[in-house]
Amino acid sequence: MFRFLPLALLCALALAEVKPGRFQNRDAWVMDTPRLRLSILQSGGHIVEMMLKEGEAANPLWVQQRPTIDAEQYDAARHEKLYGGGSGARLMSGLGGHNVCFPFWGNPSETEAKAGMTFHGETGVTRWKLIAFTADSMTLSAELPESLTRFTRIVKVAGQVAVFESTGENRSAWDRPVGWCEHVTLGPPFLEKGATRIDASLTRGRNIGDESGQEFAWPSGQAETRIDLRTVRDVERSGFVNNFLVDPRREYGFFTAVHKGLLAGYIFPRADFRWLNIWEANNPEMLTRGMEFSNTPTHGTFKALIAAKPLFGTPLYEWLDARAKLVKRFAAFSARVPEGYRGVADVRIAGGKLEIVEQETGKVTALDFPGW
Repeated sequence: MFRFLPLALLCALALAEVKPGRFQNRDAWVMDTPRLRLSILQSGGHIVEMMLKEGEAANPLWVQQRPTIDAEQYDAARHEKLYGGGSGARLMSGLGGHNVCFPFWGNPSETEAKAGMTFHGETGVTRWKLIAFTADSMTLSAELPESLTRFTRIVKVAGQVAVFESTGENRSAWDRPVGWCEHVTLGPPFLEKGATRIDASLTRGRNIGDESGQEFAWPSGQAETRIDLRTVRDVERSGFVNNFLVDPRREYGFFTAVHKGLLAGYIFPRADFRWLNIWEANNPEMLTRGMEFSNTPTHGTFKALIAAKPLFGTPLYEWLDARAKLVKRFAAFSARVPEGYRGVADVRIAGGKLEIVEQETGKVTALDFPGW
């Protein structure tokens, strides 16, 4: 649970509010402070807006250009072709911004798909409920009947920082392997080819599923050729998924993105999320960059998790024991930085502040941090 906040920060929070709202003509919950607006869809729990109110407004999170619907409205006969078909179509019909993948990340098995399971688990296609709120926080919950799990999320917004505390609960009498991925997707106009600068606390990487032993070091990545992952290349088409190990020397992992004076990023305990999966869909129909912090680099459910070979001496999934819970935390933040900003060398938490350190200059942008 969150700790008590400093008096000055409490005064600032007095102007915050939680209210029902709409996003792309769909029901949402909106958390508003004088500096930041956060919108979360009720269907799927997708975080679709993280809008810094200072300067020119820009949402760093991806928003589909085609119309979206709540997953409960999805009908394969009417919608499958529009949203790509297969086991991902129902999820894609309502997907936006940052969604959570639980209790697995990636594709279901062939038999699970035939039984109706969608990509990325049940969280993204379930209607969430608001079960508690205060002036500056809310608690959301999603019941996941097919996997006999429950997902609960506490969200607190303070100034320019949103803090999330999430719990995955096993409601069955069976121990189970579990994948948990915070699926953050950046999109235009914030994401621009050759312009948006991305930094992260990563070390070793591989192309997803490559068991040959071939690896590379951040910021190098692998598409059809070896590339620099700090930007999206200015090419007509590209697509890839790379898995990276979050630097094991650090207490917290992070990634940031900067474009035209707007900086957005995430910070998370490395013990909670040891992996960051980076993907890209760059074509005339779509421009996206996925920056997904996760407890697994393995795309799939039970069979895939258990069959995966060890990688970089780091666990590839976790066990969620019978009637037990897993708790994980992260924070999202946004700030204005000067034109010509050189990128981020570090993000750290110290003395009640979230400190963003610029590369080369060492200059610090400090934001009030409400604590975990």
